[in-house]
Amino acid sequence: MTIKQESVMKHEERLLFYQMFCHYYRGDLLQLTREQWKQLVQIIKEQQNTSLIDEVAQSLKMLEELKENTIQTLEHDYNRLFVGPNKLLASPFESSYRNYEGNVLQQETLNVRNFYRYVGLQVANEGQVPDDHIQFELEIMLHVLSQPTTENLQIYKMFLDKHLLQWGFKHCERILQNSQNPITYAMAVILKEFLQMEKRMEGGNKHVN
Repeated sequence: MTIKQESVMKHEERLLFYQMFCHYYRGDLLQLTREQWKQLVQIIKEQQNTSLIDEVAQSLKMLEELKENTIQTLEHDYNRLFVGPNKLLASPFESSYRNYEGNVLQQETLNVRNFYRYVGLQVANEGQVPDDHIQFELEIMLHVLSQPTTENLQIYKMFLDKHLLQWGFKHCERILQNSQNPITYAMAVILKEFLQMEKRMEGGNKHVN
């Protein structure tokens, strides 16, 4: 990996990546056309840090050169990894990675729910989807960063340190191991490198597994 240790994301760049991954894990990108993927790649390329990372550059090239059949099979692979109905190959739930049995709806889920409530937030239709789904964890990050007060930036660092960085890398590795589609693979590479940059931020967890 080629990345400068001193590289720091701008606030707007950080917001863009959180927003993109929120849309991805909500399933909003499943119906993008080839042209729309190219447009998304162009937006990512305009961010200052992406040009420093070889793996991301290769993944962006994959997304730029998508074949029609790759787009057509994206939803199948996305469901294999994150939705079901069979065993999830890259579970999107924090609890799957942080308890011995790898079960969902455990104490880790309640810890995340309590954190949301601590900052005055609640998952819509609470109870239908576990609170520790990566979509919701990304959304809380986007929410507090969208209003960058001193208190919200402290919340952001705390949640990043105690939750997202504690399992996000393992989640990405499972995607990379089980992906059968260039889009899911490329998005996992981009997410992994984005989390690496987040980890480098001042106050990030220096003992993440």
